[in-house]
Amino acid sequence: MNAAATVERNRLGTMQPFKIRESGVLPEMPHRLLTAAFLLSASALLAAQSAPSFELNRDTTTINNAGTIVQGDFNGDGKPDLVTGGGPASQNQLTLRLGNGDGTFQAPTVIGTAGDSQIRDLLAADINNDGKLDLVASIYGTGFEVFYGNGDGTFQPGVLVDVPNGPEGIAAGDFNGDGLLDIAVGDDEGDVEIWTNEGGKSFAQSATYNLNGGLLHIDKVRAGSIDGDGIIDLAAISSNTAYLLWNDGKGNFTTTTLNVYPGISDLNVEDLNQDGMDDVIVAYGCDSSGSENCQGIDVWYGQGDEKTFYRHAVTVYNVYLSQIWGVDVNGDGIGDLVAASPGAGQNQETVYVFTGNPDGSFSQTPLSYVTATLPTGYPSGEYTSSAMVPGDWNRDGMIDFAVTLPPVSQAEILINGGNRAPCATSQISPAVTVCQPVNGTYLPSPVTVEANAYDKNTVTAMQEYIDGNLDYSEDVTSFTKSFTLGLGPHLLVTKAWDATGLSFRSDRDITVYSGSPYPACAAAYQSASICLPSGTSSASPVHILANGWSPAAPTAAQLYIDGDLVINTDNCSDSDCQGGTSYVDTTQSLSSGTHDLVFKLWDAAGNVYEAQKTITVN
Repeated sequence: MNAAATVERNRLGTMQPFKIRESGVLPEMPHRLLTAAFLLSASALLAAQSAPSFELNRDTTTINNAGTIVQGDFNGDGKPDLVTGGGPASQNQLTLRLGNGDGTFQAPTVIGTAGDSQIRDLLAADINNDGKLDLVASIYGTGFEVFYGNGDGTFQPGVLVDVPNGPEGIAAGDFNGDGLLDIAVGDDEGDVEIWTNEGGKSFAQSATYNLNGGLLHIDKVRAGSIDGDGIIDLAAISSNTAYLLWNDGKGNFTTTTLNVYPGISDLNVEDLNQDGMDDVIVAYGCDSSGSENCQGIDVWYGQGDEKTFYRHAVTVYNVYLSQIWGVDVNGDGIGDLVAASPGAGQNQETVYVFTGNPDGSFSQTPLSYVTATLPTGYPSGEYTSSAMVPGDWNRDGMIDFAVTLPPVSQAEILINGGNRAPCATSQISPAVTVCQPVNGTYLPSPVTVEANAYDKNTVTAMQEYIDGNLDYSEDVTSFTKSFTLGLGPHLLVTKAWDATGLSFRSDRDITVYSGSPYPACAAAYQSASICLPSGTSSASPVHILANGWSPAAPTAAQLYIDGDLVINTDNCSDSDCQGGTSYVDTTQSLSSGTHDLVFKLWDAAGNVYEAQKTITVN
């Protein structure tokens, strides 16, 4: 760091030491305002800036009861991979799908077997601090099992930790501040159990917190620094109650009830408003019958000093919400809410996106992406186990998703083809909005940071810290700047300062790789588009990429060249079609001259969407 940068760093404030950042662990938050001033009035709803578009890629590999799925680079090649709980032969297998970095995945490999029962929850984290991702599986009625990764896509035999009361949800975090990730387990007796990591090789139960007198299972537990102090707290749910467990930094927790509902369908802990403090997101049913007629999402925003700010985010009807995530889908710097519905009532599996607005509100009418239709004779109103995880499968800096499909537990890969929305400015005071990079994505170097700050007081300066080092500091309210970064993971912290001396920030975890992003194709709702070749001329061979967006499950994507059918991704040759692929991605050797390209997308409702392009091959 040069002398001028050192002076600027001292003038504007020094970053606190960074702590381990795994499973939601955040670095400490210096000088953070404790209570954000939300500016939304009840009637003020801002329109979403962009409609994300996805390529749907049906993966017909059958994985039994795949109700859990996680992502990470398990073989160290700079490409995100997937692991599901469940496998081709049994529900207790762990199945790895190595990513190709272009939105596709290699054939499944069974990398381990967890106990002798169903896997109820699954997480990926570096448990033994060797720089390699490990897997921890919660096994129904047994305990949790740790599979230590070798860093090459293989794993050591599982180490089983017996949990007498029967585990359900699990979470990882450094609860006692010793630099090792501990495990929190929700069990069948209404407890959250704390299992302390002893040297990265074994676990010992150190505490038990009973949340409801043993009346209800603790279905899910998630970890994060809710008040941004770098100490890892916990959130948990039973079938009808949401809880928060504040950590004192030594592994001692104080429990509190957030709310009681007629029924809860899911929980997650994410930095939804991207202020460096994790938030608690709860999806619930509005009536005691568990009907999908009314569903809602509540958020408790982390505020600092063991405080939260409650806000009701979404109410919808005739939509069942589960697998809740808070991510920036359209790249405008504002967090969005995403849910996967297992299809009850509507007879179809759907991914819903509730776009976030700069004032902190969310669209109440979700964008829907129908991935599958449930088979004939499937019980009406029955919910089945599905799972969803976000990632950047084609490494283009935008968030994609992978979803398991009931009841056969095949998968749908959703590649985000949408154009990046214009950079927004959060209207919540104070806030830093980072439009690029999107958190959790893969990018080639140099990496562009596009950010702005908003505060009711005058913003005096902005800074960029990369892996704890100050790399940029100017007296500005917004900036766009590129940074040359080495391969691998990086933590980017964008800070702003105001005239009162207050600092506020937004964090990004990204991975830098060597190569170029693989393209994706956007299509407007109820239409089709040919994105490549991008112009009217091309050399041979010709890369052809086309996609469509339908209100029903896609059943076939076809490409015609000069009237001849050359590609047909028909996944519905029988009468019990569940859905297929929405796009075509192919390279064709074509002779010199003019050629007519026609792309057609067919869906389960009998709709056909068509795009046509004439190109000249040189």
